[in-house]
Amino acid sequence: MTAYPTSTLPAYAIGDRDTRPWGSYEVTHVGTNAGGEEVCEKKITVLPQQILSLQSHELRRELWRVVEGELTVVLGNRRITLKAGEEISVPLGSIHAMANLSQAPCVVFERQEGVCREEDIKRYLDAYGRGVETSTAQNVTESLSTYRAVMGELKQ
Repeated sequence: MTAYPTSTLPAYAIGDRDTRPWGSYEVTHVGTNAGGEEVCEKKITVLPQQILSLQSHELRRELWRVVEGELTVVLGNRRITLKAGEEISVPLGSIHAMANLSQAPCVVFERQEGVCREEDIKRYLDAYGRGVETSTAQNVTESLSTYRAVMGELKQ
């Protein structure tokens, strides 16, 4: 089991919700797993033709399962398309993003395990002008290339 630092920000609570430029999320469950790590589950709605920031997390891993619609995933330098019922694991530290290239909303179940806080988002590129970190590491530059290619397919 990995030892995680204690966070200074408050944890998510069931019912927490937020609207973002790409859609919204609602926290549906919080607790701990068998290893004592924090767990947070969210219902994420990605609006048509929208994309979340390209990001990574140092303190948590995630599982995404598509509930409704079709999700385009950037995971490292790979692009993966998931349909309803399909899921993907996002390992600790991996660079990733969600996008909805369709004309209908996409609903995703997300399970976070580790330290579940907004402060654990490191953004590398953001379609909505939020602050980003710069890096010349090969894994970052490869992920940026894949993310930009997906962004180029959005019909704005």
